[in-house]
Amino acid sequence: MSNTNGGMLSRRRVVTRLALGLATAVAGTALVVSPASANTTSGSAAGVPLTDGSMYNVVDQIGARALWQQGITGRGVNVAIIDTGVAAVPALSGADKVVAMVDLSGEGSYLDTYGHGTHMAGIIAGRDPGAVPAAAGANPQWFMGVAPDAGIVSVKVAGQSGAVDVSQVIAGVDWVVDHAAELNIKVLNLSYSSGSTLGYTTDPLSYAVERAWRAGITVVVAAGNDGRNEFKLGMPAQNPYVIAVAGAELKNNKWQVPSWATSGDGTRNPDVAAPGTSIVSLRAPGSTIDLTAPTGYVSAHLFKGSGSSQSAAVVTGAAALLLSARPNLTPDQVKALLTSSADLSEITPRDARKSGHGLVRTAQAHATPAPNAVQAWPSADGSGSLEAARGGAHVIVNDQVVQGEVTVHGAPWVGVRWAGVRWANAQWSGSGWVDGEWVGVRWAGVRWAGVRWAGSSWAGVRWAESSWAGVRWAGVRWAGDEWSGVRWAGQAWD
Repeated sequence: MSNTNGGMLSRRRVVTRLALGLATAVAGTALVVSPASANTTSGSAAGVPLTDGSMYNVVDQIGARALWQQGITGRGVNVAIIDTGVAAVPALSGADKVVAMVDLSGEGSYLDTYGHGTHMAGIIAGRDPGAVPAAAGANPQWFMGVAPDAGIVSVKVAGQSGAVDVSQVIAGVDWVVDHAAELNIKVLNLSYSSGSTLGYTTDPLSYAVERAWRAGITVVVAAGNDGRNEFKLGMPAQNPYVIAVAGAELKNNKWQVPSWATSGDGTRNPDVAAPGTSIVSLRAPGSTIDLTAPTGYVSAHLFKGSGSSQSAAVVTGAAALLLSARPNLTPDQVKALLTSSADLSEITPRDARKSGHGLVRTAQAHATPAPNAVQAWPSADGSGSLEAARGGAHVIVNDQVVQGEVTVHGAPWVGVRWAGVRWANAQWSGSGWVDGEWVGVRWAGVRWAGVRWAGSSWAGVRWAESSWAGVRWAGVRWAGDEWSGVRWAGQAWD
C-alpha cells in the first residue's frame, strides 16, 4: 500500500466565503442545475406531496418553526458535517451556506459523488434561494432544513463508493477540532456507525468525538440501525458524552420506534429520538445513491431516505438553533436542554433503551432555562486497537485491504494515546495528514476551480468483498440498496 501523504501540498488555502454556484462536475460529467424560483419549489418541486417525512412537516413535528418565528434560524452557527461531501444544488447555494470544504477521502473532488452527505446537509441547514424562514409556514413549496440560516463546513471522508476507513473518520473529527475556532464550528454531525468491538473508553473514534466535545463542540451521532433486538448502540454513539439519536416514525398519527432502530443496553441508551423515516431531503444528481436507489427519487431536487442518519441530522439542526439563540451554551447544557425537554409520552415503546428521553421538542428546549449541567462519565483514552475499531469492515486502497494497525494511507498507528494537541509519537495528526489543505467555497464558471490535490490523489476506496454484513461491493454499485452493520447510518433509500 502506498502512502501518498508526502506528495500533498504543505499549505492551506485561505477560506473565501463566496456563494456556491449552481453547476459542477459530478462523476466526471458536467452537471448543470437551474436556479430555483422562490415562488416555486426547488428543494420541494411544485406538485410534490407534503408527506410526513417532508421537511415542511418535520420542522413542525419537532417545534422548530416556532423558533423561526422568533427569528431563531441558526444564523451565526456553523455545522461541520463529516460525511461524503455536499453537492452543488440550489438549496445549498446561498451566500455563506457552505463556508468551507476539505476532502480526506482521497477522491480529490471535494463534492458529494455518493449522495449521503448532501441528504444530511439538506436536513440540517438547506434553504431554497429566496426562501425566508419567517414566511415559510405560508410557503410549503419552499425547501428548508431545521436550521436554515446555519452555515455548513463539509468534511468529506468518503468518495463515490461510500466506503470509508475508521482512520479517515477519526481524521475528520480531528480536522474539525483543529479548525473549529477559525471556522466558527459549534456543532458536529456524524451520521456514521463503525461497528467497533471495543468499549467506548478505549475506542479511538470514541476518543476523537469526546475530544471534540471537550473542545466545546456539540457532537450529534446516529444511534444505529441494527434493530430493536440489538441492545448495543453503534460506535461512537456508545460514548455517553455525545448526543446519540434514535429513529422515530409516524404511523397512523402516532409516533413509534421503527423496527430497524438499535436499542441501548439499559446503561447507554439513545439520548433522544427524532423523525427518521422516509425523510425527504436534497438529492445529489448523478451520485451513486441517485443512480442505484431509484425508489428514493422524489423530484429533480429531492430524495427520500430512512435511518438514524436522518434522525441525527434533525437533532443536529435543533442543536444549531439552540446555539444560535444562546451561543454561550456548553455542549453539556445543549444536551441537557434537549433531553430534559424531550417527550417520552408521545412515542412507543416508552422504553428508554429504545426511545431515550423521548421525541425532541426544540421549542420547549429553548424555553427551558440553561441548566448547570456537567457530565462526569469515565473518560475515553483512545488506547484500543485500530483494527478492532473497524469492527470487521475493511476498505481496499490501491488493491490492498487496509487492516491491522495502519491508517488508510498505510502509516503506522502507534502509541494512540492523546498527548496535548496531537496523537503521540508523531504518527498521527488528523488535521495534518493532508497537510492542512482546505478550500473556501469559490465557484468559477460551471465547475470547481483548483480543488484537486496536486499529485496527491490516490486510487478510490472501496469495500472489501467480505465486509458489510454480506452486502458485497461489485464495481461501483451495491448488490442491495439497504445498509446494515458498519455504515453510514442510513437504513434504506426508498
